[in-house]
Amino acid sequence: MNRTFMNGYYQGVVEVAPAALSAAHVEELAVTMTIQHLRHAGVPISTIHDFLTNDIGVTPRLVNRFINMSAAELEAAQARVLTIAF
Repeated sequence: MNRTFMNGYYQGVVEVAPAALSAAHVEELAVTMTIQHLRHAGVPISTIHDFLTNDIGVTPRLVNRFINMSAAELEAAQARVLTIAF
């Protein structure tokens, strides 16, 4: 999977995130959704980590918080963020 596609996915999540979310919550939502999507697509965890930290500029601490979560845990984290908006 190329970096242009991965960048587009991340930016797409940011653009459609509910306006009621803070920038920090939008970033958290985008990180969790991107990790889940790219892992499902078979992208290695190290590639996802490097993409988010080096290409997107997400802090390593935020990425490390979510990178090893299961799909169910990532979905729960996404749900927690989305409940703030609604």
